[in-house]
This record gives sequence, C-alpha cells and structure tokens, in this order.
Amino acid sequence: MNKQYLWTAVALTAGVLATTQTFAQVTLNVADNTVVTAINGQEVKNGLLSKPQKTYKLEPGKHVITAKYNRLYELRGDNHDVLRSSNISVPVELADNQTYVLDMLGQPEDYNAAKEYVKQPTLAVLQGKQVIASQQATSSSSSSIFSGLGNALGGVFGGSSKAVEANQQTINALGQSGGAIPAINQPSNQYGNQAVVTTVSSSDSLDQFMQLWLRATPAERDKIRQWVQK
Repeated sequence: MNKQYLWTAVALTAGVLATTQTFAQVTLNVADNTVVTAINGQEVKNGLLSKPQKTYKLEPGKHVITAKYNRLYELRGDNHDVLRSSNISVPVELADNQTYVLDMLGQPEDYNAAKEYVKQPTLAVLQGKQVIASQQATSSSSSSIFSGLGNALGGVFGGSSKAVEANQQTINALGQSGGAIPAINQPSNQYGNQAVVTTVSSSDSLDQFMQLWLRATPAERDKIRQWVQK
C-alpha cells in the first residue's frame, strides 16, 4: 500500500468519525406504565386512543423530563380502572451516544397497592441497572379512568398544560441553583427527525372524546356525565 493511498484512507476514516460524533445522539427508552408529558419546557401530548411514544432521540447534555405513572388495571367482570399520578419532573445529564431508560421505580402489581403507590411514585432515569437520576412525586393526584377526559376537554377548550408548568418549575429551580440547562435541546424521534413533540388538535381531542363516549357502557356514560358536571 503506497503512502498516498494510506493517507487518503486515514483522512476518510477521520472524516467518518467526525461526522459520527457530530450527529451522535442519546437514546431514551420509556418503560411500561410511564408516559412522557413534557421535555425541556415543551409539552408532549398523548391522545386518549393512541399509544404513547416509547423511544426518544435527544441531544447530549442536560434535560428536564416530566412524566406520569399511567397503568390500566383489569378488574373483575368487565370493570377496569386507570391509575394516573401527578406530573413528576427529573433533571438529568445524558452522555453522548448512550442509551437510557425512563421508568417508575417500585411499581406494585397488586391493584390496591398501586392505588397507594400512585400517590407518590418515583420517576428515574437508568443506565443499565444503575439509577443516575430520580425524583419522587411530592403531591398525591391519583385518578380514575374518567379523569383522563380532562386532557381531551382541555385540548378542546384551550386548557393550559400542568405538565409544562411542572417541567418549567424544575428548569427555573435549576437556574436559581446554578445548574441551568445551557440550551433547550429539542427531542427527536427514532428516525432522528427533530421536533417530534406530538400535538393533538382541538378537533382530534373532540373526536377522541366522542369515540370514548360511543364505546362507553350506559353506566360509564352516567359517570362521564357526573364527571363533566363537577
């Protein structure tokens, strides 16, 4: 192999490595029963009938991630219930070209135990089996399945996002303590495209509400009416 060819190969290899480093990202996988609601001050909206996103591609660096515990329990007969927690925000610094998992720690399988757990679950970011950041909920906000209608109705009537508020409070607290995020990094999807924060328009939310109403049993419709009148 002559020297000119060797140097050309070295230059090409260096160029490939530089390009790889430039576009390297962080992979954040979301565990079961965990729903991301905001990242770095931007809301991640989840439709009532659509499955939450399970993988995010983020830029390396500091992030504030807000999520909820959300789990469907099948009860006796045709009964079921969805337990949801309040929004929990965890600040974390993610390293370049690494994979992490966002999870709610210590989830019980028993429904009655889960009704207590949902009051103060712990949101954590793990790398392998190691917890690198965690935050426990500070207030109880468990709810039944019908409280989920609030998200749809909020979209229809222009309701504000508690998820973004909780996320921004953590960002502000970091700023006051000198640990501010230097730049708000935008999440991207598994294909590397930026700005994948999914939105649900008012018409989408209304359609979801209508679909839920049509699928509901007479008893469930009575509960929905009672919920709306509160």
